[in-house]
Amino acid sequence: MDSEIPEAFQKELTCLVCLNFLLAPVTTGCGHSFCRSCLCLFSEQAEVPASCPVCRQQSEQTNLKTNFLLKNLVPTVRKASLRQFLKCEEHLCGTHKQTKKIFCEADKSLLCLVCSQGQEHKTHRHCPAEEAAEESWEKLAKRMNFSLKKIELHVPQPLLPELPARPTAGLMDWLNHFRVTFSLNNEVSSQHIRLFDDLRNLKYKHDSLHASLDGGTSKCFASWEAQSFTSGKQYWEMLLMDSSWDWAVGICKDSWIRKDIGILDESNRDNFLLVCVKQDDHYQLRTTAPTTPVCTERPLGRVGVFLDCDSGSISFVDVAKHSLLWRYSDGVCTFPVRPFICTGHR
Repeated sequence: MDSEIPEAFQKELTCLVCLNFLLAPVTTGCGHSFCRSCLCLFSEQAEVPASCPVCRQQSEQTNLKTNFLLKNLVPTVRKASLRQFLKCEEHLCGTHKQTKKIFCEADKSLLCLVCSQGQEHKTHRHCPAEEAAEESWEKLAKRMNFSLKKIELHVPQPLLPELPARPTAGLMDWLNHFRVTFSLNNEVSSQHIRLFDDLRNLKYKHDSLHASLDGGTSKCFASWEAQSFTSGKQYWEMLLMDSSWDWAVGICKDSWIRKDIGILDESNRDNFLLVCVKQDDHYQLRTTAPTTPVCTERPLGRVGVFLDCDSGSISFVDVAKHSLLWRYSDGVCTFPVRPFICTGHR
């Protein structure tokens, strides 16, 4: 397991809702696997009979059993994946050319042995990277189990499917290798952009998506980059100036801008966005193409966007927490695409 781990094998052990390694994995009748708590949280929000978050196939099963084969494989593969990550040449210490195997608890960063003993870090508390990762994993498991128990006990309070974002050591250092800068100079202030109102009024009904629009009460400001991307890897960030505003960030194709296709249109494959909308007294994260709830806490400060044209995927990260928010699977994007942002308020 210390050698190369096939990517396809890792995907089989990844929850298709939170995109982390499976915790208490269950497999639905259609064959897709999820963390038990992720599946329960998704069903609680959807307000429909239990259905698969990926293919929407309804299940008659009300008491899914733990998939012990996957459960037993996850710890071994998770640890091997971390060791493989630490051995990558691009993650070596730039100064000492040593593997970063030590985690600094004060700075939440990975260090090589020499750096950990240097003036800047020698007074900080350190631990092996594997130990820090396992501790973080155990804390996440406890939080998810607590959320699951709240559902099972039918706590009489609004339940927001917000799971804690798990920090990924070295994530931001790696992403910054692909940072690009640009100015979003194509701007439009428009009442006809229904992006936020469509999502705010989204309701699940009988396994179909319906939106009851309220006349477009949101005022939106949208902007996209003149430059388009067709190859390579690019990373950029969006600054969230006002935490009370709705926002969206991601990529779009020219065809979506020209046609003004609705965000809930079944034919929409021309924008891939992470959207935050205010609903009553709380905020909700969703994706587009398809419209899917994101079961993590909303980010504050900055949102990072990583576009991998080579694999045809796009990822969103919480910059402050060094954690992944959502990743569209490989092959979903076709090119060229442009960076896109949109903000709005009611």
